[in-house]
Amino acid sequence: MTLHQKTKTLLSEINALSGNTLRRAIDLGNLLEIADQHSQHQLLDGLAFSSKFIVKSFELMQRIGKDGNGYEKIAEEFTAQIKKSQEVLSQMLEKADPMMKAHFFGTYLEMNTLTLENLMKLYHDLSWYKNYQIDHAI
Repeated sequence: MTLHQKTKTLLSEINALSGNTLRRAIDLGNLLEIADQHSQHQLLDGLAFSSKFIVKSFELMQRIGKDGNGYEKIAEEFTAQIKKSQEVLSQMLEKADPMMKAHFFGTYLEMNTLTLENLMKLYHDLSWYKNYQIDHAI
């Protein structure tokens, strides 16, 4: 998918805010473009919110460990948010072209170790999009 200049500029600003730490920038750009083309900003915003929650929850779970106080509750909510976010991502992709759908499904939505790793990287980038929204009151 070819990104419009507006999307490229936004992606560049998000990357700068993240300290150039985006891990799946091309796919974040594709999601920004899909949201723009198909008026799915509300879905993308929900996905970004869930992503920020998932990233922070994962960091907390790693910090407190499996035996830590409240770990099970956090893990349950973490799993529920991943499922919800995958449903939103699938919904966003319904209007995408077949090649884009195939790429996202193969990279992020098939459940295996590699796709979960890729998904966490995408969540990282989406959380920076959420940070950008907060900083710029979008």
